[in-house]
Amino acid sequence: MTKWIFVTGGVLSGLGKGLVSASIGKLLEARGHSVSPVKCDGYLNVDPGTMNPHEHGEVFVLEDGTEVDMDFGHYERFLDCQPSGASNLTSGKVFKSVIDAEREGDFLGDTVQMVPHVTDEIKERWRDEAESSGADVVAVEVGGTVGDMENMLYLEAVRQMRNELPETTPCLCT
Repeated sequence: MTKWIFVTGGVLSGLGKGLVSASIGKLLEARGHSVSPVKCDGYLNVDPGTMNPHEHGEVFVLEDGTEVDMDFGHYERFLDCQPSGASNLTSGKVFKSVIDAEREGDFLGDTVQMVPHVTDEIKERWRDEAESSGADVVAVEVGGTVGDMENMLYLEAVRQMRNELPETTPCLCT
């Protein structure tokens, strides 16, 4: 059964959530566990490839060509892993997926809403990453700060996930 770690920010961005996630993952690997990192960002860009590097920092390019946040460089170096683009969630990517599904009729006429449809998409992507990686532990980092409105859907998905996991499933939220 997959174990989950959710790392969220305080009131200031850029203080090392990515380093914390990678470091915790490294410690778990040293104890024999496999770890899969996931990074969530609240911006509406599908990926950071077209974002101003002075505002967001440099772009890191994964082995599969996906342009992602620099935290993936920490994940690759610390965890000696090759994450895929599926490990990177942006609100733009999530919203696009939900809207595409709505256009294809996947919601059977339901009114598509932030909760439950967008939060369900977020949780489904986390679970897909857990399944496809086969990792013992999935370390989910929610970028930005807890006060960023654009991160509220990720934080709500974390809250829901905690309630949906069996009580015996370890879930560390920091």
